[in-house]
Amino acid sequence: MVLNKHGSFYMRNGWGTKILLAVNEDKHIFSPSKEQEAVDNIGVGRIMIKALRYWAVAMGLTTEGKDAEGIVQEKTNIFKALEFSDIYFQRQGSLLLMHRSLALNKEEATAWYWLFNEWGSNSICKEEFIDAFYLYLTVNGVSIRKAAVDKEYNCLRSTYIGDDNFDLKNIMDEDTYPFLAPLKILYVDDNKRMAKRLLTQKDIPLEILIYCIAMDNIEESKNSASISIDKLMEERYQIGKYFNMKYSKLMDFLLEAENKGYIALNNNFGNRYVEFVDREYNQLLDKYYIG
Repeated sequence: MVLNKHGSFYMRNGWGTKILLAVNEDKHIFSPSKEQEAVDNIGVGRIMIKALRYWAVAMGLTTEGKDAEGIVQEKTNIFKALEFSDIYFQRQGSLLLMHRSLALNKEEATAWYWLFNEWGSNSICKEEFIDAFYLYLTVNGVSIRKAAVDKEYNCLRSTYIGDDNFDLKNIMDEDTYPFLAPLKILYVDDNKRMAKRLLTQKDIPLEILIYCIAMDNIEESKNSASISIDKLMEERYQIGKYFNMKYSKLMDFLLEAENKGYIALNNNFGNRYVEFVDREYNQLLDKYYIG
C-alpha cells in the first residue's frame, strides 16, 4: 500500500494530456536519468514530473518496466484508445475510466480504493477519514503518521472537488482545475461533508459500464459465464461500489444492454444473474469512441 507518491500534487485538468503526449514522444520520459529533459519538454517542475509518473500508473494509463535505458512506460489498452480518440479527455467515459482505475488500485492509490470499496457510508468528514483510514492502514501493517493521512485526504478531495470559485470556462490557469471534477462523483453536502453522488444512466455511457463489468470479472466474461447482480452491487472491486449505484438504476442499464445484445439476463432460484455472451468485451472501448 502506497501513500503520498504524488507528492501532494493532485491530478489536474490537462495533466492526462501531458502524460499521453510525453509517453508517446518517449517511453522513457519518466526515467530518473531523463528528469531534466522531462522538465523541459513537459513544462512542469521536477516534483510535478514525479507526480505525473505516479498518476500515469495509478490511473491505469501505463505500466512500468525496466530496460537498458531506464524506466519504461508501457501503454495500456486504455492509453491506446485515448491517444487516438480522446487525447484531451473531453468525453465522460474517459474520466470514468480514470476514476475506476484509481478506485480499484489498492496498492498504488490506497486511499481511493478505501473510500470507494471499504468505507460504508455515502459521506465522510475529514476527521472521520483521517481516523478511519489511519486505522485501516495500521490494521494492514502500514506504519505511517497521521499527518501523511491528512495530506492523502487533501489530495483525494482535490482530485474531484474544486473550490467554490472554480469555473473551467473562466479560470486563468486550467492546470489548477481538478481532473475528475466534471464527473461530480464527489461533492460537498449541506453538512460540509464529502459525499458520494449516486450515478445514473445520464452519467455513464452504456458501453463503458458493460466494459467495466466485463473487465472487473475477466474470467467470467472470457468464458461466457454468469455473475450475480448482487455481486456487482455489493462486493469490492465492482461497479456498485466505485460508481455508487442503486440496484434499480443498474437494472435499467442491464436491460438496455440485453436489448443491444451485450449480455443476457436470467433468474436462478430467485437470484438475478448477468450472463456474458460470446464476444470480445474489450472492443466496447472502440464501440464507445469510434461508434
